[in-house]
Amino acid sequence: MSWLSLALAMLKLVNMIMGYMRERELISKGYDKAIAEVTQSILVKTEAGKKIMERVNGMSPEEVDAGLRGLEPK
Repeated sequence: MSWLSLALAMLKLVNMIMGYMRERELISKGYDKAIAEVTQSILVKTEAGKKIMERVNGMSPEEVDAGLRGLEPK
């Protein structure tokens, strides 16, 4: 094996390792993005839930019962 073929083999190995590392980095960024999107949707739902609970807490028990009765299937 000549020095040139050894150097070529080493460059191919380095290229494979760099490709693998780049792939792992992109996958990690994808996971981070997905986690951020889910977290954002939870925060939106939580904020909406807080507003709903504030409205419900401000209602009398009769108003809450009437509202729940309105949700029953007919």
